[in-house]
Amino acid sequence: MAATVTRKVLLVNPSWDGLVSRKGRRFNRTWPPLDLLNCAALLEQDGLSVGLIDARAVPTTPETIRDAAARHDLVFVTSSPIDRWQCPNLDLGPFLAVTHLVEPDKLYVMGTHGTVAPGELLHMTQARAIVRGEPEPAVRALCEGKDPSEVPGVTYLQEGTTIHNPEGNPVDLTTLPMPAFHLLDLRNYRYEILGGRFALLETTRGCHHRCHFCLLKMYGKGYRKKDPEQVVHEVTHLVREAGAKTGYFIDLEFTAVRDDVRDLCERLVSAGLPFEWACQTRADYVDGPLLKLMKRAGCRLIHFGVESGSPRILAATNKRITLEQIERGIAETKQSGIDQLCFFMFGFPGETAGDMEATIAFAKRLSPTYASFHAVTPYMGTKLYEMSGSSELFPEVLSKEHDPLILQAIANRAFREFYLRPAMLWSRVRRVDVRLWRRQAALFWHYVRPALT
Repeated sequence: MAATVTRKVLLVNPSWDGLVSRKGRRFNRTWPPLDLLNCAALLEQDGLSVGLIDARAVPTTPETIRDAAARHDLVFVTSSPIDRWQCPNLDLGPFLAVTHLVEPDKLYVMGTHGTVAPGELLHMTQARAIVRGEPEPAVRALCEGKDPSEVPGVTYLQEGTTIHNPEGNPVDLTTLPMPAFHLLDLRNYRYEILGGRFALLETTRGCHHRCHFCLLKMYGKGYRKKDPEQVVHEVTHLVREAGAKTGYFIDLEFTAVRDDVRDLCERLVSAGLPFEWACQTRADYVDGPLLKLMKRAGCRLIHFGVESGSPRILAATNKRITLEQIERGIAETKQSGIDQLCFFMFGFPGETAGDMEATIAFAKRLSPTYASFHAVTPYMGTKLYEMSGSSELFPEVLSKEHDPLILQAIANRAFREFYLRPAMLWSRVRRVDVRLWRRQAALFWHYVRPALT
């Protein structure tokens, strides 16, 4: 049945309790749900009426969600928007509460949790169907009126039996229209390090690596990319039409194909847009000339997943990088004038107290602009989960090897030792930049302070 203009679709991004979730200590950032905006753009392209509720950004009562759901024909609720595809929240309570506000026959669930445990989520939510993996094609097909049995990448019940349809083709990013940024007010979004009027973008999906701890189930098969011209068009629209001032490229490894990044950055330099941005990549995927070009194009911060200061642990997790490569990449990033945020984890299989101390020491030796320390999460759907032998759906840590309270205590100590070093405090004082200090204060209050208490 062809979709008609009268069909109304509601997309919902639930809120999460508090700034830091109780289970797994996930920081609940207020970032735009880009995947929902992609879905909305496709549906609007098909002539459908689309509503969007982002309860993370705008406080929304259960009654408001229930009433909105009642006015729409199909309701899609995500358990993890695109900024949480790789690191989903472990506390499903707030998400499940929202799904229970929607009539089951019009409810569809998407996100990481349903992708790695579709049968369980189907039972928990009583949804008509679970959308697994990249949501855009399946959401579009279901809104066209297709039955779940006809849609690739969907799980549903048929006469009491759970049916898992085969996966569909990976999304061709070049075919996606401009995300429906008009459905959001970017003044409601921010990244404390960069500032407000904050947007998300993507240039690629997929990853060339297969680290044992990394959850990639949402990203589809293969490595795909948008055209640089397409990305610059989106940035231009965001700045001139949506009022964006800052943004983050949500790619897993932004600089994996350096020629494409050079092309993109040269176009951004030519465009001359007042737009500051951040990205994520590997320390062995950067070099001096590329970083200097990225800085000219507006890059102010790079996220690096360092993970461990133990060569043995890096090798055991299939990270395929050396401490020397990490040190060189961070040093070159510093020289370019781009800030660095390095992520470290504790609690890998076989990790000893000595390995953890090596990680803290390595973090201090690298001395990036920012550092973040967390316990390793064995996400269902990863090699690490298989190695753990866990039967729990969404465990916090490798409980057979590591005590979660001890790991959290180590992470808290790492935060204190890193940020309260005289050298770190002096580096902040030296940078006479009122805007930097203001953002540093916001970052400390929202992210570091909870770890110091």
